[in-house]
Amino acid sequence: MKETIAPQHSGSRKNDANIESVQILRGIAALLVVLLHIAIKGAQYGNDALKGFTIGEAGVDLFFIISGYIMCVSTIGRQLNFGQFMLHRVRRIIPLYWLTTTLGLLIFFYKPEIINTSGGETSIWASYTLVPNGKRYLNSNGWTLSYEFLYYILFGLYIYRGTYKAMQLSSVLLLVLVMAGLLFSYPGPTFQFFTSNLFLEFIYGMGVFYLFHKKLIRPNTALGVSLCISGALVLVAETVFELPRQQEYRGWLWGVPMLMVFTGFLQLEGFIKGSSARLKTVLLEVGNSSYSLYLIHPFTLSATAICLKWLNLAANAYLFAVILFSVTVVAGYLVYMYIERPLVAVSKQFLAKRS
Repeated sequence: MKETIAPQHSGSRKNDANIESVQILRGIAALLVVLLHIAIKGAQYGNDALKGFTIGEAGVDLFFIISGYIMCVSTIGRQLNFGQFMLHRVRRIIPLYWLTTTLGLLIFFYKPEIINTSGGETSIWASYTLVPNGKRYLNSNGWTLSYEFLYYILFGLYIYRGTYKAMQLSSVLLLVLVMAGLLFSYPGPTFQFFTSNLFLEFIYGMGVFYLFHKKLIRPNTALGVSLCISGALVLVAETVFELPRQQEYRGWLWGVPMLMVFTGFLQLEGFIKGSSARLKTVLLEVGNSSYSLYLIHPFTLSATAICLKWLNLAANAYLFAVILFSVTVVAGYLVYMYIERPLVAVSKQFLAKRS
């Protein structure tokens, strides 16, 4: 769910590295998705590890909101055209995604049942192109990047007119798509993708940027804490009471509470910057590595779970969850340090020569 802060899943390190609240939220979003998938693995392996932790799915919604915000932060005051904007997006996202997709392809050729264990037909060409054809990707988390890139394209079409115009016009186009989904019904994954209310979450992020940039919202610790707690309680309530059609109306049911959490957390920026807590340092590092963690964790979870089964340790739900979580977070950080960062540097040099 990175730049999807994915997610990084979104954004420019130079422009957003000092927004510690956003970096921490990236880390939290990635960890929520990891915990969700540990719960799914637990069910697959017959234990109750994190049973019922469906709230982790909202990490993706948080990623989308962050992407909307960071696209504005990373472009405000800069002179860009569509090609420059998209080149940066591709350079930042595609190398590591293609690398993990190729890893999935090798596994798929060797033992296809390991890929996308939750079911569904896997499409190799769609995995690399991110075309939403209704089939599964070799990296199961790649589906979020399809949403990210459509948003980037719409935002980038107007970036030559400045960030504010790009915000306004892309928001209008996204709203038109969402409204089409509400007013019309057409079978098939393509229509469902283009009219998904998940696109509202990018608008939420851009809206929060506008409010903060225009100083219509100012840092307020008490209000920030209240918004964070309120949003979290709404998410918990929706999970506990199992509201119907949550997936169908996810842009509202999950997106709005996460918007509250996101807005509240940004209001805590001053407090966070002044903190020297060890937990803050850890979460910042998880935030930095969130895109690597997001992309690599389907593979590390599967591999670790298989190893635990071989060692006859998969039946212990607590041990299962702790080991999967620990191995995955460490693996994500190592991939970030020794693969993602060098890949971004190489791709930057490669594409700069051709731009």
